[in-house]
Amino acid sequence: MSLPINPIAALVAKVSEGLTAATNAASAALPSIATSVEKAELDAKIAFRSGGIGTNSSPFSPGASNNTTLSGLGNQIQSRVGGAVSSLRTLAGSTSNITADISGSLNKLAGGSLATGLQSLAGNISRGAGMLNNILSLTRGANLPSGGELFLKQGAPAIKLTSNYQDDWRVRINTNWEIFDNSIFKKLENSGGVVWPYNPNITVSTKANYTSVDPVHSNYPFAAYKNSAVDDISISGEFSCETEADAAYWIAATTFFKTATKMFFGTGANAGSPPIICHLSGYGSSIFNNVPVIIKTFSVDLKDDVNYINCDSFGTNTWVPIMSTISVTVQPLYNRRNLRNFSLEAYTSGQLTTPSGVGYI
Repeated sequence: MSLPINPIAALVAKVSEGLTAATNAASAALPSIATSVEKAELDAKIAFRSGGIGTNSSPFSPGASNNTTLSGLGNQIQSRVGGAVSSLRTLAGSTSNITADISGSLNKLAGGSLATGLQSLAGNISRGAGMLNNILSLTRGANLPSGGELFLKQGAPAIKLTSNYQDDWRVRINTNWEIFDNSIFKKLENSGGVVWPYNPNITVSTKANYTSVDPVHSNYPFAAYKNSAVDDISISGEFSCETEADAAYWIAATTFFKTATKMFFGTGANAGSPPIICHLSGYGSSIFNNVPVIIKTFSVDLKDDVNYINCDSFGTNTWVPIMSTISVTVQPLYNRRNLRNFSLEAYTSGQLTTPSGVGYI
């Protein structure tokens, strides 16, 4: 018994609706992207290439005649949708690495030449959807500040760690670099501190501590306020190293964090001093704005499933993982002089920075 045409036609109609929705999303995003293709021209070409799949005038609509063979139907579907996707890809000038794992499901629905045609159709739609996602990614990146882009143009180093950090909202930990007189930390000083090239995972929590007062002959205890505090802040993010310069930055960053957890001991002008105080910044003045912190813990994972790149920028032969996770735990630390000038009314109105530039959490 042969498979009736209507279920397949319904499947094609759903595919057409999904392709139309993705195309509309791309068309809405294009005006904010620097492109020479006018929206009207794009709409016209997409409409021409799509061939009206899913409409009443299409031979693939539910009410159409079913005298077309299943294999011919699959080939026509593949040809029409494939042409639309190819046209859209050509206009946008972009490709995608995203794939859709739907071929297995198609194998369960049909076999033979129809299954082959539908699998090719799925591949075309998958590449088209990934391409549309790349277009929308460009619009999402429009909010990055000038000089704070994560990636440079093709052919340049992938990570831009020496941007104009005054306008850069990425997460960074800075300090007074005059304490250290060495060339290793010069890279960190030029980038305004250790910068996580990708947005890290950050956990922040605050609390109010109360002491329980338990009077005799009472059904309920009382809570006497004791103090408030900001808990330790955990920061964990990926670091990638694609060039020797990236590897040198990774070495400087990990060396700095190891240094920040140690006191000045033994010899030196600062012998006997505790670990250094750093400053945490990121995401703008209402989140982390030059917050004084101390580094309590530092960890980096040297993965066993990635490649390693050689770096001898500092006169030593070091192998650095091309992808690793750097994690630190910091604790906000405010001096008493600044705390005397704290105003809760000013804090709630958005004045989260002291006149000296210290930010509150």
